[in-house]
Amino acid sequence: MALGTTNPTYRGLVALAGLALLISRRLPGTRLRPLLTLLGAGWAIAIPLNALLSHLGDDVLFTLPPAIPVVGGPITLEAAAFGANAGLGIVAAALAVAPLSLCVEGHDLVNALPAFFARTGAAVSASLNLVPGVARSYTAIRDGQRFRGWRPGGPAAWGEVLVPTLLTAIEDSVQLAEAMEARAYGSGRRTSFTSLRWDRGDTLVAVAAGVAAVGLLVARGFGLAVDWHAYPTLLPPAVDALPLAPCLLLFVPAVRWPR
Repeated sequence: MALGTTNPTYRGLVALAGLALLISRRLPGTRLRPLLTLLGAGWAIAIPLNALLSHLGDDVLFTLPPAIPVVGGPITLEAAAFGANAGLGIVAAALAVAPLSLCVEGHDLVNALPAFFARTGAAVSASLNLVPGVARSYTAIRDGQRFRGWRPGGPAAWGEVLVPTLLTAIEDSVQLAEAMEARAYGSGRRTSFTSLRWDRGDTLVAVAAGVAAVGLLVARGFGLAVDWHAYPTLLPPAVDALPLAPCLLLFVPAVRWPR
């Protein structure tokens, strides 16, 4: 839904739904600031990048000398708006996937997969936990180096933090492999100490997700979920009630239902 339409209204709702889920159901001790900072920086970079590389549109903000390679020419409002919308699509897609590693335990994610996906699920689970693990290691090493008198500087000073972070990530990977081998990983069918049970709340979430996806496809089939184009003149996106309702269903998983 985030990448199947260029309408910023629907993309924004998907991003807000993912953010609401992260805030409501993130795992204890999970920090959202690094992820949001990274996504915000990517979105902010997409705006001037597209404005400098695309010189289309009627509303010219300013003009760079044509002698400058690639970026020379008119800088338009439409190009900046298109870059903002493209960055919003990436942010929405990332926030839709982020709960898999920030709201769900890795073993629960593996247990939810069919038996023939056990090995693939273990690899995916380890991959999803890699980024938060590296982020925690980087933060701990950076703080430790600061206590030892290190101060952030240019690229020459980055090695004093990045090299220990890389070595820590390699050591963690080796320890994970040894732990899996010690637990006889791959020698037979996977077992688990506890497993989550499917309840009515899970059914509600699954139905809401299915209705949301199908509803947007039906709306696009009938020409109601109209794409948005920034060129040649900037106009507000068209919004219809039928495709808007499925996007609102994406907020269902963030609701805390009473037991």
